Amino acid sequence: MRPKPSGRLRASSLAACVVAASLALPAAGVAPAAAAPTDPDPDPAATVAADDRFPGFPGWTEGTAASTHGKKPGKPTGPTKPGTAPTLTPKDGTHLEGAVRFAAGPSTAGDPVGRITVDGADLPGLESTTGTSALAFDVGSNSADAAFGNYLVVNGHRVEQERTWVSERVSVPVPNAWLVQGTNTVEIHAGGLDSSCGVNFDDFVVSEVQLELLGETAGDTGNSFGYSMGDGSCGSNTSYVKEATVTFEVENAPGATTGLAADVDTTTLANGSHRVVATTRSGATATHTVRVNNAPVGAPALSPEDGTLTRGVQTVTASAPADGDGGTASLTVDGEPAAGPATLGDGVSVFAFDVGTNAVETRHQNHLLVNGTRLDLRGEGGRDLVSERAQVGVPNRLLRPGANTIALVAGDVSSSCGANLDDFTASDLALSVADGTVTPPEDLQASYAMGDGSCGSSTTAVPQVELTWTVDAPAETAFPALGHGEATVSFVVGSNSLDGSAQNLLRVNGVERRIDQTVVGGRGEITFPNEWLLPGWNEVDVVAGAFENDCNLDDFTISDVVLTPASGTAQQQNAAASYALGDGTCGSNLNSFRQVDLHFLVDAPARGLRADVDTADLEDGEHELAAASTTGETATRTLETDNTAPRVSSSTPADGAVITSAVPLAVELTDAHGVVGDAQVTLDGEAVALGDPVGPGLPAGEHTLEVVTADSLGNTATREIAVTSAGVPDVPTDLSPATGTTGAQAPVTLSARVAGPDKGNVTATFAQADVLLPGEVRQGAADAVPTELNPRGATRAPAKGLAAGDGKTLASPQADAVAYQRFDVRVKTREEHPVVRWSGTADPAREVALLAWDTRAKAWDTLAASRGSAQGDTVLVAPAGPQHRDRGVVHVMVAATDPFADDLDAGEEGFADPADYDFSIAHLTDTQYLSEGAVEQETAEEREIWESAYAGVTDWIAANADERKIAFVSHTGDLIENNIREPQDDAMRAQVTGEFEVSSRHQATIDGIPNSAVAGNHDNWSGAAGGADMYNRYFGPDRYEAAAESWENAEYGSWREGDSSNHYVLFSAGGLDFVAVGMGYGVTREEAEWADGIFERYSDRNGILMTHAYLAASTQKDGRDAGFATPDGSPLYKYVVEPNDNVFLVLAGHVHGVTTNVKPKVGQIADGVVELLADYQAFTVPAGRVGLGTIGGYDPAERLRFGASYFRMLQFDVDRAEMSVDTYSPLLDDFGADEWDPDARYDSTADNMVLPVDLTTRTTSLVTDSLAVYAPTRVIGTRTVASGEVASVRWDRLERDTQYAWVVTATTRGGGVTAAEPALLTTAGGKR
Repeated sequence: MRPKPSGRLRASSLAACVVAASLALPAAGVAPAAAAPTDPDPDPAATVAADDRFPGFPGWTEGTAASTHGKKPGKPTGPTKPGTAPTLTPKDGTHLEGAVRFAAGPSTAGDPVGRITVDGADLPGLESTTGTSALAFDVGSNSADAAFGNYLVVNGHRVEQERTWVSERVSVPVPNAWLVQGTNTVEIHAGGLDSSCGVNFDDFVVSEVQLELLGETAGDTGNSFGYSMGDGSCGSNTSYVKEATVTFEVENAPGATTGLAADVDTTTLANGSHRVVATTRSGATATHTVRVNNAPVGAPALSPEDGTLTRGVQTVTASAPADGDGGTASLTVDGEPAAGPATLGDGVSVFAFDVGTNAVETRHQNHLLVNGTRLDLRGEGGRDLVSERAQVGVPNRLLRPGANTIALVAGDVSSSCGANLDDFTASDLALSVADGTVTPPEDLQASYAMGDGSCGSSTTAVPQVELTWTVDAPAETAFPALGHGEATVSFVVGSNSLDGSAQNLLRVNGVERRIDQTVVGGRGEITFPNEWLLPGWNEVDVVAGAFENDCNLDDFTISDVVLTPASGTAQQQNAAASYALGDGTCGSNLNSFRQVDLHFLVDAPARGLRADVDTADLEDGEHELAAASTTGETATRTLETDNTAPRVSSSTPADGAVITSAVPLAVELTDAHGVVGDAQVTLDGEAVALGDPVGPGLPAGEHTLEVVTADSLGNTATREIAVTSAGVPDVPTDLSPATGTTGAQAPVTLSARVAGPDKGNVTATFAQADVLLPGEVRQGAADAVPTELNPRGATRAPAKGLAAGDGKTLASPQADAVAYQRFDVRVKTREEHPVVRWSGTADPAREVALLAWDTRAKAWDTLAASRGSAQGDTVLVAPAGPQHRDRGVVHVMVAATDPFADDLDAGEEGFADPADYDFSIAHLTDTQYLSEGAVEQETAEEREIWESAYAGVTDWIAANADERKIAFVSHTGDLIENNIREPQDDAMRAQVTGEFEVSSRHQATIDGIPNSAVAGNHDNWSGAAGGADMYNRYFGPDRYEAAAESWENAEYGSWREGDSSNHYVLFSAGGLDFVAVGMGYGVTREEAEWADGIFERYSDRNGILMTHAYLAASTQKDGRDAGFATPDGSPLYKYVVEPNDNVFLVLAGHVHGVTTNVKPKVGQIADGVVELLADYQAFTVPAGRVGLGTIGGYDPAERLRFGASYFRMLQFDVDRAEMSVDTYSPLLDDFGADEWDPDARYDSTADNMVLPVDLTTRTTSLVTDSLAVYAPTRVIGTRTVASGEVASVRWDRLERDTQYAWVVTATTRGGGVTAAEPALLTTAGGKR
């Protein structure tokens, strides 16, 4: 935290400080035409089709509007200089054919698009467009499920939800023609589905709803921060709403800054490249180059699209219209017939075997793998196969002339003993092909016992049989396809929806299409190119996909699958009544299919050709596809291939280099279409990181660096860099005399231990060096490391006292961000390799950098950097190059910075020693299950144990308050469980009252310490009106005002009379003053304004925000880095944390799990903030561990939710501005909550931490002990010794009472060289 600036930048009220999402507006090329820009009130009827649903917008997408963060709504003004380049479609490099919409949209308010040209000529038919704005909002961790039919209404225009959202910020494009100057109304509707209890509405939370226009964020001062949508379970939660209405005041006419668009028939343009330019009124331009390629009438439809970039196998098709009479005569690549891998072509072969009396059960998902492709085993109608000959159709395109590998695989199902394989016998296995012969495997057995017995009980049955069958049949490299058009696959989806946000796939004869629609309780239809189908046998697979960043597959059931070609008919083979797909929860259900293989016989004429071209056989670059019709017309397409992984363009060490001294590893990669990620490097098979030194310890001889690379297309490769080590020796050690030695008697014996990697002889060279000290010193403080040679504000400092060993130091100023010292050292031109050495002290949590001024680049070069040392001096040494000499002067800067990094060593689990910190804060949260168990359990013994868990925490805090220096206690909500909604009967009212009684009783134990308890959603009816009444009965202002009378140097205040829903506590500890603000669940704009005002009023105090629903749970093992929870996280951060630079700590609960966010730069002053979620309520402990193994009929191993018996101690070291965090359960006498997480998400580092905290005491400084440039001048002597031995020389002719510098260099027989740091000695005084 920093002291407050005298003039604080803030709006006069929170309502005026509207914060926007990061959005980009408008989306060019999709808006309908609008009235001319001079029309102040364009007619919506002239710009929008009658269909209010606006189907032309492709769903609700993220990040599509320009950021206007912190903007106050206001009228746009025209730019006085060229504005930002307009948006322009088609995109640069696009290949065009047929009718295409050209559109340009403004990027700067008041700077409309005035012209679009093609090859310098004005584009005809241009119309003015008003573009789009964006409605943006956050959706919480409870998803808004598209299957429920949620929707929006914008000024009467309905917008359907097209995909499911969860834990994200969503942006909905809204046509400006729908918006008006003045008041705009948006309705948010929760959709409903029929269920066993009636209509059940989707439950989700929407927060931070904003309307973003070009140059303006619409005013929304009357809207709530968040809305809890839905109804619980069929109406169980009356605090939720099925509809929420928000309004926005738009000051300027929406779409007043217009774009231009026109529908262009590209056949009016010549085939080839064209230059498209869009220009705004101010002269800003966007230029794209497009390529037109229109085929003549009658030519086949050729795919893939023109300009497709691809790798690997690419399916290429050419087809005449399916409903016509024509055909395709040829399909070529670069003039040669298009050819794929040799297969048996179209048609079907048969794999057959006899099944014994133990059935091949469909539910087990038994299958074949034919050259790696899966084919399911099932009988007609999906029935089991038993005591019969099974015949499996194998598409000929999966078989090839020569060797074919076919595996028979026993599938599994979930059972009481785990995954159980199907058990059956397969005998007389045979493969038959229509046109050719098959040689069976030499090792083919008469029969095979498949499966595993009962969950592995059989030692003779096998899970899989893999055999090689040799086929002698004609090879086909291309095969006939159906005509061009649209085909469909449709099926009925059950009540569990097929979710469009999962990566479900439809695969037709090996070609994939993403199923991006959501279907529930009805028929879904997927359209695909008809030319993917073949005459005769076709394979269609439906594949259950995973959700993004999730292990879970989509679960759904399909039935009545119908394939409809563009012409002709299709008949499904061996159809089952239905197919259940998915995996339960991340693989919990083995009974559902991950994919379903369906087969169809298609009766339709072949009007096209297909080839699966292996593009690896082609050179990288552009290739021409061509297809000719049977009547002579030809279509062409450009196909660009890239099968090459990134190459190493340069490296240190370079390929073929001889390494004579340590060099930092560096690798530069190049790729035609983009490198993905960083290079992964190994040296002789061992991982090595970029920047690590290469050379030391490397034996003489040849070595190999292997670099694993990947590009955006998925090409990967391992590139080799061959290097030769000269045998780089270790840095010489055991230097004698030790640096800084005084009173040395001449002559002096210099010695050092030298060693090489090969244990051969090593030569030590000892040399004298000049010690060049600074002639001028300046120092200062800054917000960032200075970039200029002479930083502004720097003041002169004494240059004397900077020699090593003189006992003098130079301390920098105390800085909020960066403290620096700048030194000028004069060097002689003959000194070719001067070495800069700095020694001094800095806090271990700060970073010190040694920099030199580059006279060529006019910038500071970082020569070396290190964290401060906890013990002794920090030493930075680095050579200065020729570029660092400024007419005989080397300019050196040493800068200390505060990284505010979460990388401090936490040490062992257990509380910090009170002697090592100044004060502590106890944090507990979400004790609801403990309060509930203390009331609802059947026996007094059970209730006592549940209550003892709560009492254990508060009793421990009270008993240890003095010893552990506990200055404040924070409970961040959900004191109880059952006040989440208004109680509906006397029994529930009694339960709620009992729970509050328990919580109040134990919180009273700590009322002698300054403390706070905020209301969670289970305490205040989820934020509904009247929901905090019971909370205030037990935790209202009267309670805390009375308690505060006994507090020392502390006081309490509530936000309004009689209501503690929001409150603050002022307390002092460790010589510092604090303001802790508590915010109940469901924060309103008025409440946020109040909290903002409290932090501003007490801006000289260190600020703590305590709230309930602020952070989501981390998904990382160490519990780091998670986003905000809804509904309160994002608005509290934007309107309370970010504007107040004194807020340094946020404490939260609500979401099951933990999170630690260390944010180094928050708000305008860029202060550090630590955010902590510590909710253990869902962590489970065995009943036997808490004494319930013999009480209440529990199984001792049964896991019970006693996780809230853990709380945190936050222990503060004021001088170091660090906070030690420990997590402890008095009930269990245990440090280690992570072991009880039922999802095993975390390790011990999530609960045992030392973190930086931005208290007012947090400053940055450094102390210089010495700064000098060392320049070797003459050789004192050399000695060659065995590796690991000590070399020594005699140094004579030394003056008395004089300081000398010397360096020792080790050289191996192969030429490897390593130097030690310069050493200093001072000779004895007196006369000879």
